[in-house]
Amino acid sequence: MLFSLAFRNVLRNFRRHAPLMISIVLIFMVLIVGNAVLSTTRAALYQVYARNISGDMTIGAAAESNFTLFGSDRLLVDQYLVAPTLTDYRQLQETLQTYPEVSRTAGMVTLAGRVEIDKRKQDLTLFGVDFSRYPDLVPGLQLEAGHFPAPGEPGIIVQNQGWKKSTTLIGSTALLGSIHGTSFTLREVPVTGIFSYPVSDTLLDTVALIDIETARALNGYVYGYGEAARIPEEDQAVLASDFDDLFGEMEEDDRLAAEDPVDPDLTVKQNLAEEFDLTNDSDLADGAWNFLLISLHNPKDIDRVLSRLSVDGLAPESGYLARGWSGSVGGNAQLTNVLQLVFNGGLLFVAIAAVIIAANALLLSILERTGEIGTLRAMGAGKARIAAMISIESLLVIFLSAVVGITAGYLALTGINTVELIIDNPYINILFGGKPLNGQLTIPLVLAHLAAALLLTILSMIYPLKRALSIQPVEAMASV
Repeated sequence: MLFSLAFRNVLRNFRRHAPLMISIVLIFMVLIVGNAVLSTTRAALYQVYARNISGDMTIGAAAESNFTLFGSDRLLVDQYLVAPTLTDYRQLQETLQTYPEVSRTAGMVTLAGRVEIDKRKQDLTLFGVDFSRYPDLVPGLQLEAGHFPAPGEPGIIVQNQGWKKSTTLIGSTALLGSIHGTSFTLREVPVTGIFSYPVSDTLLDTVALIDIETARALNGYVYGYGEAARIPEEDQAVLASDFDDLFGEMEEDDRLAAEDPVDPDLTVKQNLAEEFDLTNDSDLADGAWNFLLISLHNPKDIDRVLSRLSVDGLAPESGYLARGWSGSVGGNAQLTNVLQLVFNGGLLFVAIAAVIIAANALLLSILERTGEIGTLRAMGAGKARIAAMISIESLLVIFLSAVVGITAGYLALTGINTVELIIDNPYINILFGGKPLNGQLTIPLVLAHLAAALLLTILSMIYPLKRALSIQPVEAMASV
């Protein structure tokens, strides 16, 4: 009875409701297509960045400037800011190995440098890594030719852009240079391999991988004692005494200090510690790292691991900055989040307008049926039955239109996926992971849009329902 009355009222006012219903259909069709494409894009970017560069998340040292794997976001002219180094790297790595969600970890040193091979120069982003661990953390990284440098072996693996053919590139000598302030560092290493990323992008095309010892040297880090300098016994007294004493008479305290034996190894360590502000031997022995890369068994556990790290004290206030893969890479990796926010935010305003229009349309329909509603009340219909009838009408007009829009969106996605549309633009190409434009409609995505449609329905009928329940039987007699 109630459903038939509600359905009859919708048909009777169909011409009035038609523009509203068409608008809701279009809104939800665009929503479902846009979010499906952007969600698929994020999955494609995950395959590009997380599986080839960063792992699922990273931990770096907190700093005033926001450092990603590709450098500082702070814009400075003619200056490259070196990322801060992690403290207690080994302890941090051991802590993460106790997390059941963590699969693998690996360190990284990042820097900008100039690379010259066969008299051709390029300014590149260099990732210094331990090649015994890093390739296992990013399984998408594939060599086209050559090999990764062995532990302790200096070397660089480059992409083929801008160089000669890979068949003759391997084995060539690469001259690496970095500048810090008024000083510069040069290193020569062999080219051991050629690799490539699944998409071509101005940011990715500038990446090369080098051995960790060379990266530390180019960044000016102390990465180990090496072999301590041996100081002849006859020179130890000279190094231990004040230079002024060479030209004057020693005081008694200075004479006693000069007679004490000097540990040359200790002197070297102390000088290094003072120069680089290192307070314990482990900082020197373990070497400097800018980032700890983390691979998870399930990428969906990123938020859980981030929360656990915060509980364990690995937070910015403690000097650590833990981020997911998109925040670690920055740039294009975060672009989909911004686009999705702007996209849904814009349609939110349209949806708010639709709520207002729907509420007015339902209210007008109720005011025109004041006599009918009053008569139903006079015949014994309670407020619950009147509320149920109005709710059914709202569901038929708004929620059903949203369902039609979601169905239309699914059909549109099917057509887009079938056509395999490829947009010839490098920025859009990287945005969609180097694949044809496509979108996958998942059950959680459909349920989220159905929930939004239900919320839109409830908001639209709040005031009309309140007005309908306020109609008394006497109003029905007055309208006759």
